[in-house]
Amino acid sequence: MGFDATLSATGFLQVAEPAVLPAPLLLSALAAAALLLGIWWIRERRLNIQRRSMRAFHALSEDIISAASPAEIAEKLVRVLPTISEATAVRLYLFNRRVNSLERVPTAEEPEPMAVSLESPQEGLPGAAAVCFRNRAILNVPDVRRSPFAKGAFKAGMARSAMFVPLFAQPDVVGVLELGNEHKPGYFSPEEQAAAQHLANQVAASLKLQQQQSIREQLFRTEKLAATGQLISGVASELRAPLESILQLASSLAAYQGRAVPEGDLRLLAGESKRASEIVSRLVSFARPEDAEARVVDVNALVGGLMEFRGREWKALGLRVQNRLSVEPATVLGAQAQLEQVFLNLLVHAEQRAAEAAPRTLTVSNSTIAGRVLIEIAYSSTMTEEREQAELDPFAGREASKDGALGLGVCQGIIQSHGGEIRFRTQSGTARFEVDLPVTRMAGENAAASEAHQPVRPLTMMLVDSTAQRQLMGMLGARGHRVVPVRPDEAVDLAQRLRFDAALWGNRPGGPNWSDFRERLRAHIPAFVLVSEGYDPELARSLEESGGMLLARPIQEFELDRVLKAIETRSPNSPVAG
Repeated sequence: MGFDATLSATGFLQVAEPAVLPAPLLLSALAAAALLLGIWWIRERRLNIQRRSMRAFHALSEDIISAASPAEIAEKLVRVLPTISEATAVRLYLFNRRVNSLERVPTAEEPEPMAVSLESPQEGLPGAAAVCFRNRAILNVPDVRRSPFAKGAFKAGMARSAMFVPLFAQPDVVGVLELGNEHKPGYFSPEEQAAAQHLANQVAASLKLQQQQSIREQLFRTEKLAATGQLISGVASELRAPLESILQLASSLAAYQGRAVPEGDLRLLAGESKRASEIVSRLVSFARPEDAEARVVDVNALVGGLMEFRGREWKALGLRVQNRLSVEPATVLGAQAQLEQVFLNLLVHAEQRAAEAAPRTLTVSNSTIAGRVLIEIAYSSTMTEEREQAELDPFAGREASKDGALGLGVCQGIIQSHGGEIRFRTQSGTARFEVDLPVTRMAGENAAASEAHQPVRPLTMMLVDSTAQRQLMGMLGARGHRVVPVRPDEAVDLAQRLRFDAALWGNRPGGPNWSDFRERLRAHIPAFVLVSEGYDPELARSLEESGGMLLARPIQEFELDRVLKAIETRSPNSPVAG
């Protein structure tokens, strides 16, 4: 213990005084230890702040990529960026090509819109945004009061320092992100500039995705409007008959002039009026604005209602119709208006073909096997099998201009987006459509499944070239995950700029080679899921050996939950992985 003991001549044990370090040396050691401890604490605090900031930036990036509009993106930037950066004010400018100007996106703090002309920019910080856009480079303004951009325009409340970052969506610049500090002048650090540029590029990528989604929706609305116009031309003749009957009955009833009106004429008048009302109601239902939200739809009830709607027309044409639909519900996940459009188009095509054939028969049936519902629309045909397939393929697009078949090629795309497919088959004297769709659980079962699978955290997934896009987006969205649909040519570029937990790739005949893209995505996305048309054991084993997963169509709830659990464990930010 630092004591020296010796035995003296008298026999007593003598203990020497303990060795004491000099006071200056002891103080120096304590000061050095405190200094090292302080340096370690400051370093750990700085690292913790950086980690929290990076997590916040990643969360903001995920929120931005899932935003539905530029206004939503601007609100998220204004709300979050001041809490994780030196910026106290944030503004988002978007390029308007038609008038060659930058337009500020209104927010709750600055609701008034503003435009900056690129040809003759105004004074103040908006002029700096125009310079940043033209130069396609970050512009730092360390002291606004001494900057030529604010010459004669500086006023109270304006930022003391500012940074302008271009929004790059290769090869275009789609706008400018402005970050300002109202309290102190000075340059934004290189780390802040790099983080701001990365965030700006993610904003640009989200804007591009919103633009593409808007174009797809406009295309569908245009196709639906054309189909509605063709439907109206067919319904006009159908509506004319009950209206003429109503007119004749009303004229005959007026001739009674106070005498008793026959009860039979009144019932006939009421029936014709109801028939006209049903025709108009069905037309209005078909032409109503599209509800893109996926929900549970009973296809048996939907097809049965359409058959009742066309029943009088079929009777007038002399068709012999057999309704073999099951009374049991067959539920699928999708947009009811789109599915209604598909089946109505197929029934109209079938009735036109059946009216030309001698037997004039039309049969609608369904069956549910192995998690799939199959709706068959069979009709008599005078064409031979070879001629029907070679000359009058209903999906070739030539039928619509000839007899108003309402664009059956559009129907094929709609069914594929619901995870199904349409097949056209012919035999001697008959032809039929086969619509194959994956069934889903009822609402109560879906709720139980959702409660059974509570994700550790919301995942951000890239969905590439999948024919089951709408079904997957609905199922993943119901579980609280984010899904970004992209085209194959955008996948690699987007994976390098944004952070995804998994890539879901749709494997379909004639589609791009998924294996090449997987190798290029491997370094950026931790999990890869191949969505195939059916389960292939060899393919599944090959994917598992290389770290991938296989998800077979029809997509089952428990299989999707298994894949999501595996994705969660592979994610770098997952508590399970940690």
